[in-house]
Amino acid sequence: MSLKGALLASTVLALPTAAIAQETQDSGIEEVVVQGQYIPDEKRATSEISNILDAEAFARTGDSDVAVALTRVTGLSVVGGKYVYVRGLGERYSLAQLDGSTLPPLSPLRRDVPLDIFPTAMVGSVLVQKTFSPEYPLDFGGGVVDMRTKAVPDEQILEIGIGTKVNTESTFKSGLSYDGPNSEFFGFGGKMRDLPAALAANPTLEGMTAEERNAAAEALPNKWSIDAEDNLPAAKVDFTYGDRFESGDNAYGFLISGNYENEWDNEFGERNTYATSNAGLVPRDEVNAEACGKYESGDATDCGRRVTNQNISLNGILTVGAELGPDHALKATSVILRKSTKRASIEKGSFASDPGSIRTNSETWWEEREVWWNQVSGEHHFSHDSDTFQETQVNWLANYTRSTRDLPFWREFTYDFDENEQADLLSPRTDGNRTSYGALKSETWSGGLDILQPVTLGDTPVDFKLGAHMSDQDYTSSMLRYGFVFPAGANIELRKLVPEIVFGPVNLDPAGITLAEYTDPSDEFTGNQKITSLYAGIDAQLSDVLRIAVGGRYEKSEQDLLTFIRVTGEPDPVSRSEEDFLPAATLTWEFAENLQLRLAYSQTVNRPTLRELSRATFVNERGENVRGNPDLLTADIDNYDARIEWYFGAADFASVGVFYKDFTNPIEESYTILGEGPLKSLQNAAGAKLKGAEAELQINLPVREAFGWDFVGDREFFFNGNISYIDSEVDLTGQDTQATTLVRPLQGTSKWLGNASIGWEEFEAGERVSLVLNYQGKRIDGTGLFGAPDVYENPPVLLNFVYKRNVDVFGGPLEVSFKAENLLNDDYRRTQGEGIFEQYDLGRAFSLGFKYSF
Repeated sequence: MSLKGALLASTVLALPTAAIAQETQDSGIEEVVVQGQYIPDEKRATSEISNILDAEAFARTGDSDVAVALTRVTGLSVVGGKYVYVRGLGERYSLAQLDGSTLPPLSPLRRDVPLDIFPTAMVGSVLVQKTFSPEYPLDFGGGVVDMRTKAVPDEQILEIGIGTKVNTESTFKSGLSYDGPNSEFFGFGGKMRDLPAALAANPTLEGMTAEERNAAAEALPNKWSIDAEDNLPAAKVDFTYGDRFESGDNAYGFLISGNYENEWDNEFGERNTYATSNAGLVPRDEVNAEACGKYESGDATDCGRRVTNQNISLNGILTVGAELGPDHALKATSVILRKSTKRASIEKGSFASDPGSIRTNSETWWEEREVWWNQVSGEHHFSHDSDTFQETQVNWLANYTRSTRDLPFWREFTYDFDENEQADLLSPRTDGNRTSYGALKSETWSGGLDILQPVTLGDTPVDFKLGAHMSDQDYTSSMLRYGFVFPAGANIELRKLVPEIVFGPVNLDPAGITLAEYTDPSDEFTGNQKITSLYAGIDAQLSDVLRIAVGGRYEKSEQDLLTFIRVTGEPDPVSRSEEDFLPAATLTWEFAENLQLRLAYSQTVNRPTLRELSRATFVNERGENVRGNPDLLTADIDNYDARIEWYFGAADFASVGVFYKDFTNPIEESYTILGEGPLKSLQNAAGAKLKGAEAELQINLPVREAFGWDFVGDREFFFNGNISYIDSEVDLTGQDTQATTLVRPLQGTSKWLGNASIGWEEFEAGERVSLVLNYQGKRIDGTGLFGAPDVYENPPVLLNFVYKRNVDVFGGPLEVSFKAENLLNDDYRRTQGEGIFEQYDLGRAFSLGFKYSF
């Protein structure tokens, strides 16, 4: 058998079809011919419209985390560097899984999962499926991102890597920081940030004597000031160790991997807000140097927005597996992912709340996000002595996931420039200083059973699929807010000093500066969601060229939550139970050799989250007042997809697809008036539509053959490219809203998305070279009010260069890698009309890494 025949014969097993074998006696060699069913990769083997990223793709682009890697996938956009939107649909429609288990969000106010916490070094592959199939949850909007952990190795492996990165806007340049414990280096906030025992015993301060309240005030760490410090180069360390042992027909193995990164980045620029007037759009808050220069009073030095983020990642994975003969396999995996952010920010400018003067708002922030994911699973094959029933496959899993997000010791304070004193004074207002503690915890127990039964009905191979899944999630979120209160006629000379002196023990006194608690009742939130599901489907190869997959999924969703009314503090429980049974169907027609057409239709839902059903008013991450809506309806989605795929080489393919989504009762942002200001809420719109087209090309380029360039040697050149056009519209007409634009695109949807990469690989030397371009068109980031236009995010156009090569050192391969990012030096920008809403320079980044394999 030829090598090509062997490869094709092995990969054809992925489809429920029989190969046609033909024997010849030419030179005594048997030839196997597989007609029209050549399957070069998982993307073609699946019945659904999907994309695959594997370790080779990660290596080509040099991406360090899954979020950045997914920007290379057709129709995907990444918001904020961590949230992945499929086909432009926003956070409401995101679904992320790890080895088949759905991941919970890490924020009380978001639905999506930040994928920047998943390093590519610990992920074996990522499946992005854009059409719904019954094995996935019904809450399926744009698609699902299904990450797979690395498998137990076939042989011993030991790799150690180190790396560093510099950025032209951050590294060796002055940044902002503040005092903290040494444990920050590894991403742990330390005991200094813990809630003091005096406050933990009585968080509301209720019933405390004046002396006890003063003792609680003194127990808070007296750390406020932000200092200028030079940023260091980024540091990265990772390792992987695994082995495999065999005993008779059984085999056992393990894989342990760890990853650590520490990097700093500056966001120095401006931030502004606007309002409408008879003269058009006019500034309200102006945090920029030009605005400070408009006023004769005050010091315009350092006016603008200055933010420095230090991001620390510490991750680990342990996988243990056993193969018990050829038919049974067991796997246990534990993953811990941690990402901590230390942020210091200073905004200096003119604010609408005090027009004509200069104000300085400062903030110190520490955030820890952690996912602890544990799963045991099994795969079992049972043979039958039957011509009709082939081998039965049974897969099962049991999972426990704990997600936490901590915001300990978050501080904000304000200085106002005083005309009379010609000095900056610490604000005596009740919102002039804040010390907050926030915590979120989510615990999820889930399990699933999937059965695959291939049968032959006449000459038709059919796969019957059955499954049952359940999940039970408990969710708690809380925030404590405190502030120091100045006495009437507070000492002006004292307010000119740094906060450490102002709030020093000598000035904290029952007759002087005292501590107050400002926690909203709605800051305390608990909830539970149970989902029970059953699904069934068939995948049939009706002929050599026609394949159909049909099925349906039943889900029962039960939601219970408890929060408290902000004004009265009264309990506000909400309970909801829903049942859905929805279909999915995909038809694949190979109308010519290596050319196939996929047609898909499905119905899915988009349920409101627990927080979105609450009547309570709360403050989101941007400081906006938000109120849930217990009358929200579940949105229904009809999904239509079509794609033509052409496979014209072992790794060459092209595809062109179109898609259309029709939303009934879509859940959208809305605004009403609360007091003198806008209140963000959620309402069901009458409807929304999304349509688009996408194209993709992956091809190996015959450079040496085409141009006769012998100097290229054995290098294999490649080109990958994709482009997506997405047109969406949501109609808010008839809603009780103050939004300016009632008919607009869906929030977060870019009209154009594109990626391209070109380069070469030389396998013997382990050389990879890529030039990678990523484009994401502008998208609505915020809703404009009272005639003001919507706020648009303008993502940077990114051009990166990646080089990797193996060098023989001490008898083993040393991989040397170099990456240059943002070669076009594009900036980050948000705009409102013609005005700049937010802007800062990203800078160019250059990385150097070394990985040694023993």
